[in-house]
Amino acid sequence: MKQSGVFIPAAETSTNCLADQLLTQSGYVQETSEGMYAYFPLAGKVLENIKRVIREEMESARVLEVDLPYEQFEHATGKSDEMIFLSFIANEVISSEQLPISVFHIKQHIRKAWKPIQDSSLLYAKEYSLVSGYSFHTDVIEAKKNGETLFSVFSTIANRIGIPYRVIESQNDNGRTEYEFIAFSECGKESFAQSTNSPYTSKAELAEAVREELEESKKLKKAEKVSGQGKEIGPLAESLGLDCSQTIQAFLYDINSEPALILIRGDHELNELKLKKVFGTSTISLLDSKEMKKVLDVELKSIGPVQLPFGLPVYADFGVSSIVNGICGANEKDTFLLNVNPDRDFAVDRYVDIRLVKEGEPSPDGNGTITFRQGVTFARIIEPEPVFSKINVANKDSLEILTGYYYMDMTRLFAVTAEHFSDSLGLKWPIQLAPYDIHLLIEDTEDEIQQQLAEEIHSVMNGYRYRVLFDDRNVSSDSKRKTSNQLGVPVKIVVGDEASAGMVEVTYRTMGEAVSMRKEEVTEKLQEFFRTE
Repeated sequence: MKQSGVFIPAAETSTNCLADQLLTQSGYVQETSEGMYAYFPLAGKVLENIKRVIREEMESARVLEVDLPYEQFEHATGKSDEMIFLSFIANEVISSEQLPISVFHIKQHIRKAWKPIQDSSLLYAKEYSLVSGYSFHTDVIEAKKNGETLFSVFSTIANRIGIPYRVIESQNDNGRTEYEFIAFSECGKESFAQSTNSPYTSKAELAEAVREELEESKKLKKAEKVSGQGKEIGPLAESLGLDCSQTIQAFLYDINSEPALILIRGDHELNELKLKKVFGTSTISLLDSKEMKKVLDVELKSIGPVQLPFGLPVYADFGVSSIVNGICGANEKDTFLLNVNPDRDFAVDRYVDIRLVKEGEPSPDGNGTITFRQGVTFARIIEPEPVFSKINVANKDSLEILTGYYYMDMTRLFAVTAEHFSDSLGLKWPIQLAPYDIHLLIEDTEDEIQQQLAEEIHSVMNGYRYRVLFDDRNVSSDSKRKTSNQLGVPVKIVVGDEASAGMVEVTYRTMGEAVSMRKEEVTEKLQEFFRTE
């Protein structure tokens, strides 16, 4: 393909996101309006290569592609994809023996509740391409096995594309287990905790805290009440020569319409998301001073785990259990309890992990320390809904259907892939994704010898069925080389000053080093390169 006939509108972008910069300056995409992108021919070729990988792996697992109408149009019925599939199953399936059925489709979607994000990028495009997969079962064990198969399929897709990724297990708001495939990116709006020496990865706010051992050798002192001197617990502890880690912060929460006292060490930060997970609810709220006074009849700064009303449950973070001779509120006005020790001076109904983990803490698997990185979720596998859908099949018998859900955001996958396969010069696509195999350049289009040799090489490469982008533009050699680096085609062949001697310059984009070789050598060397890559 002659490059003069390919539409490659290179531009600049105001976003700070690397993927957008790479893809925009090289003419792959451009933002047309906020959150909306145009995809030009080169992007289309890369996306088709990604789709090919997805289709091959899905089909290998007997997950077959269908094409459904875009239900977000004005004329749409309002039915979800799974509802449409269930109606087909009701018409075509005679008995449960015809199940399971697994299908997927690739469609453009509008991101629900999309809001402009500062420095938004292709990762958070308003319009995006989504791979949606569904499996329909009548057996729970079979549905679970199918989920494991799709997990393997998604892993293989990511491995074939070549991006580094991690998988984390979590629970959604409905209590169902999800497996999220994440890729790290500085423009990602999700924060993840990662071990420096192991595969451990978690959402930052849900990272597990390592429990500290109690120092048994320390002598327990006798607890005594002390005046707060009008201070809060932190400044008071400091004036008494105590470390922040010896203070016990107390919070009174309304959890599922019942009060509960929550304790955390003073040098730690309470994590409400973990607290919700512990109680399996999203309905928690911190009581204000007026509401708290009704329960404990004390001012906020003196609240503590002693002299509590009968039946008020106490939940403490594991960090509290390591406190020796600490300090806490005494539930009396401007009064605190000094030399307090958990389980001796107050009771805890349950110790739980409810604090935020900080960067640099030990990894919970015992390998390395925790570091935080930004990233984005590009795929998701959701365990089958525990509630069956009941349909009447063709023979009028009632059938209960269990549905599994599998999603892959292909627009995000495209963006993080571009970011991963790049360097300071531009993109550097692997062979399996590149829009072309070879970028052929002429340094001087007015030189007949160079022109003749380039045409000869072009013809030979086409004969070997290589996909060749032939830069025949009448621009400077430096401009052509810069453009070639930005486009990221795996092999660059430059026909220049040595054309009269039958010599060309060959550069493998991933390696970067240019090698001069005779035209007769090129075919053999390229065959070896494409065979081994």
